[in-house]
Amino acid sequence: MSLPAREKYAGETRRLLLAFDIGTTFSGISYSILDPGNVPEIRPVTRYPFQEQAGGNSKIPTVIYYDLNGTVAAIGAETLKDGIEADAEELGWSKARWFKLHLRPKPAVSSRANAQVEVPLPPLPPNKTVVNVFADYMEYLHSCAKKYISETHGHPFWTSLEDDIMYVLTHPNGWGGPQQAQMREAALRAGFIPNTDEGRSRVTFVTEGEASLHFCLSNGLTIEGAGESSGVLIVDAGGGTIDLTAYSKLPDHSFEEIAIPQCHFQGAAYVTMRAERYFTALLGRSRFAQDIKELTTRFDRTTKHVFQSEDEPLHIQFTSHRERDPALNIRAGRLTLEGRNVATFFEPSVSCIVDAIEEQISSSYKSIKTVFLVGGFSASNWLYEQVRERTARLGVTLSRPDTHVNKAVSNGAVSFYLDSAVTSRVSRLTYGIKTYVRYDPTNVEHRNRSHRTSIHPALGVPILICRFYPILHKNTRVKATSEFRQTFHYEGVTRGELNRAVESILSYCGPSTNPEWIDEDTDNLYPSVCVVEADTSSVQSTIKTSASGLQYHEINFDVILLFGLTELKAQIAYIQNGVERRGRAQVVYRASELV
Repeated sequence: MSLPAREKYAGETRRLLLAFDIGTTFSGISYSILDPGNVPEIRPVTRYPFQEQAGGNSKIPTVIYYDLNGTVAAIGAETLKDGIEADAEELGWSKARWFKLHLRPKPAVSSRANAQVEVPLPPLPPNKTVVNVFADYMEYLHSCAKKYISETHGHPFWTSLEDDIMYVLTHPNGWGGPQQAQMREAALRAGFIPNTDEGRSRVTFVTEGEASLHFCLSNGLTIEGAGESSGVLIVDAGGGTIDLTAYSKLPDHSFEEIAIPQCHFQGAAYVTMRAERYFTALLGRSRFAQDIKELTTRFDRTTKHVFQSEDEPLHIQFTSHRERDPALNIRAGRLTLEGRNVATFFEPSVSCIVDAIEEQISSSYKSIKTVFLVGGFSASNWLYEQVRERTARLGVTLSRPDTHVNKAVSNGAVSFYLDSAVTSRVSRLTYGIKTYVRYDPTNVEHRNRSHRTSIHPALGVPILICRFYPILHKNTRVKATSEFRQTFHYEGVTRGELNRAVESILSYCGPSTNPEWIDEDTDNLYPSVCVVEADTSSVQSTIKTSASGLQYHEINFDVILLFGLTELKAQIAYIQNGVERRGRAQVVYRASELV
């Protein structure tokens, strides 16, 4: 199963497409030159400042050092220089690593995801927000792309296109609008898009799961039996998250999601966090306490990747060869770790992946027989073999691409933009609005809420403002072009009150299949997703008289929501002189919806 032949670029002018995959531990850049009449190609950036000698490496550390003034002192590949950690300690630099995880949603994607954040994340540097750090790192990636593309294709090539570059940013499956808004804000602060509607529209988002599917397809990976009656599961095991997305192929060669995607915080970074916690318990009260940081770094860079057996000990050189303490298994400056202890560092991640695969198979409405394990964490032979052995009982074939060491997601993000293979997605939650109903004393549900009634200022009648009206139900298959409409009736004493519409879009996170009353929420089951704002001054109004004799103005319009894209979009529609007109609506994420 692979993508159909890519078509020639149909645009009228040459453009440049850049994809940034900012991973928890490593990041990558891919790009495509869009020439009218030519078939676009996907190319990775394989050379970075301070990493030229590596040659052909498509990934760089997602790490920043800040000096005492909060200025970037070292970043990306530069942070791997010999002696950089000693310099940082001597000069008082702060290190930002795994900062991507600070952007994770709240509440977490699922109770399991909540439980998985078992070790505190490394704190952000002083006086830095996660958007600040993202902006600095995006600015760095942009400068790397500029240098590489200018050297490869010529500086005039870059300068002729840099003011109209399109960007694709990747993020875990469990992230949504609030995280996308903060990433777009970081792009603005990084300075490579202007703060205009046109500038913001040049940034597109794709989930890491969907980008991984495109990578697999564009690389011609064989997926047995993945036709209209069966599917394939992509498991993207990265540094911070495990993203699972199930797909099946449609007759037109496009793909649809066949289960609600999952995102779990059990990536490779959490293995290192558990190792650090073990080292702290072992050495925290010994003379080696100051070496725990170095020990953890050595484990993260080497030991974690070569671990393959519970029966074989591993040795980590972390201090002077003259140091020894047999009681702590330290000889010649090396700590000896039993393989079974290292296995415990991996176990929560392995169990999470196996359980999540089983959940995807059971919840999918099509049979899944093929599972692809991709992402940097999939390079671990221990992880791969453990997952393969434990999923054999499920009747699936687990495979991993040979190219898992590269940043496949950035290549897949370019393919997503060019090929748009996924045309149908599954709604993660139930979405709706809080609305009012006229109070009906004959309705028992209304009588139970009689203490919540208020008088509508324009209509002059008692109302209840606690009704939940679903617009899109959870687990609904949504095509990219599907529109979900909700009609609104706004009433006001004056016309000026109706010139702007502001509606909060809520999500429902509880077990009910038919949620009705928001006042029954005791556990924040109806969190706000976003606010849709629209200029309704052009909508024709009518003057009416209420039952109590009050005159008021009324306007009627539809809010149109597009849930089937990788980013929520909105419009308004109204009738003017018998013809439907459409207007722009803005999706706004307020502070309460952000991290």
